[in-house]
Amino acid sequence: MMPSPILRSDPAEHVRVLALNRPEKYNALSQEAINLLLKELQDASDDDNVRAIVVTGTDRLFCAGADIREIAALDTEAATKGRYLEDLCNGVAGVKKPLLAAVEGAALGGGFELALMCDLIFASTKATFGLPEVNIGLIPGAGGTQRLTNAVGKNRAMKLILTGESISSEEARSMGLVAELSQPGTVLDDAVKFASMLAQKSRASLSLAKEAICRADSLGRDEQFERKLYYSAFSTRDKQEGISSFLEKRAPRW
Repeated sequence: MMPSPILRSDPAEHVRVLALNRPEKYNALSQEAINLLLKELQDASDDDNVRAIVVTGTDRLFCAGADIREIAALDTEAATKGRYLEDLCNGVAGVKKPLLAAVEGAALGGGFELALMCDLIFASTKATFGLPEVNIGLIPGAGGTQRLTNAVGKNRAMKLILTGESISSEEARSMGLVAELSQPGTVLDDAVKFASMLAQKSRASLSLAKEAICRADSLGRDEQFERKLYYSAFSTRDKQEGISSFLEKRAPRW
């Protein structure tokens, strides 16, 4: 029996931890993993005993992004019909309780976007962040172009997305992306400790404050437009070549 791609635990009173658990696939976000993550987030949202949620990865890696083998054969029509990006974005946005990301190791592509969907990012000093989709003929499609631009401004977002380069957790913190830095191996404990502190506060106040902040953050953001462009990239030759070269471990021939 294969292990579950999402592990649930309750390490502290009123705190739920959801861990991505596909280490052999670099915790890539398969359709199965996304569906189970959304189910677990809904369960935590509905559980009155849970007051704060932490999303994390394994002890060496947060998430390397989308499962490339799953999207390799998709064209624009199939990618659009899949709705996995809409489901992920809408599902995470529907969580009214404080949602923290605890990032150890790399958070790339959809993994970085998942962290950006969370209310706060806690990161190890060894963590790295990046949106490398341009290197496989695609663009970020789960809010990355919108959230990153809102968070760090046009110039920094443009540089990161157009180059596909990664940044360190120290750089991410200097840009305002990371709330707290932790020593390697302690980031989950630190995030849980912070979540426990939040769990002692008024649930109604936390929910209302989160809603107000997210409302302010979303003004001017257009994730539907981003997804339209993302899906259009699936029918390009560059997407086919980019993913083929990635899977074949060779340089792309653009």
